[in-house]
Amino acid sequence: MTRHYLFMCQPDHGHVIPSLAVVAELVRRGHRVTYLTGGGMAPLVEETGAGLLCYDSIYAGADLRALESDPLALVSLFLDESRAMLDAADRLLTDRPDLVVYDLTVLHAGRLLARKLGIPATQLIPIFASNEHYSFLGSVYAGERSGPDLPGWVDGMLARTRALASDHGVEADPAELWWDVQDSNLVSLPRSFQPAGDTFDERFAFVGPCLGERGFLAEWEPPDDGLPVALLTFGTVAAGRPELFRTCVRAFAELPWRGVVTLPPGMDPGYLGPLPPTIEVRRWVSHVSVLRHATVAVTHGGLGTAMEALHWGCPMVVVPATPIDRVAARRVEELGLGRALDPDTLTPEGLVAAVLAVAGDERVRHGAQAMRRDIERAGGTGRAADLLEGRLAEVMA
Repeated sequence: MTRHYLFMCQPDHGHVIPSLAVVAELVRRGHRVTYLTGGGMAPLVEETGAGLLCYDSIYAGADLRALESDPLALVSLFLDESRAMLDAADRLLTDRPDLVVYDLTVLHAGRLLARKLGIPATQLIPIFASNEHYSFLGSVYAGERSGPDLPGWVDGMLARTRALASDHGVEADPAELWWDVQDSNLVSLPRSFQPAGDTFDERFAFVGPCLGERGFLAEWEPPDDGLPVALLTFGTVAAGRPELFRTCVRAFAELPWRGVVTLPPGMDPGYLGPLPPTIEVRRWVSHVSVLRHATVAVTHGGLGTAMEALHWGCPMVVVPATPIDRVAARRVEELGLGRALDPDTLTPEGLVAAVLAVAGDERVRHGAQAMRRDIERAGGTGRAADLLEGRLAEVMA
């Protein structure tokens, strides 16, 4: 039976892209999908065959380079983003979906809309999941010399959440909207990569990365020169730290390797200076197609890129650009999947030494291959689509 699924996500490539393969699979199975996101994501969404519902995104115009170094400010922005989404979603009152599927970052919008429409919901988690045994936000601040003023911040956020719910005619405890563990969660990691993974119950399905066709990105094939390949990418936040890219280019200029560097929007390739012929700079290229051939990935620690690398059994050198990235960097080292380096003391020589050490470490290679098998067993796109169909079948039985 054809169903109508509503996906909701703020317009961030790192959050939208992990959901697109699932959207395309649901469309292929004959379902109708509407995707609520910012207009900048239109070409990506439309390629899946889904319908697009746009809203005026606050997030799209924010200074992410400043916000990503302050996770609490980012969470506050996501509450504002949820308000903007809900204002646009009012038109769904006359075109009701059967299931709301919302990204964790806009949990207020997803949870309130599901209550407002009286329909079930599933939460998408493209980062580390949290429960009573593990807190992702707590891990972000672990080891910080001075933590945030959490009590005052929480009180203010709960008051804003209560006001948002009231504006949309929903009576709900704001603390429940924030922190109650949802009864349906799809996590884009294998359970073995999740900290305290064995403490998460049946409400969490660890489906791993959901990869599919990405026609909006250029494919990549290595030249016929036999050089080992490395992907170098630091996400959008690194536009504010261009020295990371310059350090990496200087490092790989000393290596008989082929480096594929992906630049964030707004960064001038000229800043990198003269490039050796073995360094390729790309604005938009499929990381998956590069990582298929890569020996090592040098990355900031974004979980999307980390999962794409491990999908191919590719180990990593992680140079975390923000407190959020440091959580993934620690996990990579804990599991023996690569090495983490301090961006404040990064040198070309240090990066070269780390890349060569990871490439030559048999235990790291075996660990990455074992994680690749875990990702395969997690089920990915097909299992995620099965679970969403099963979620509707369960609530409508």
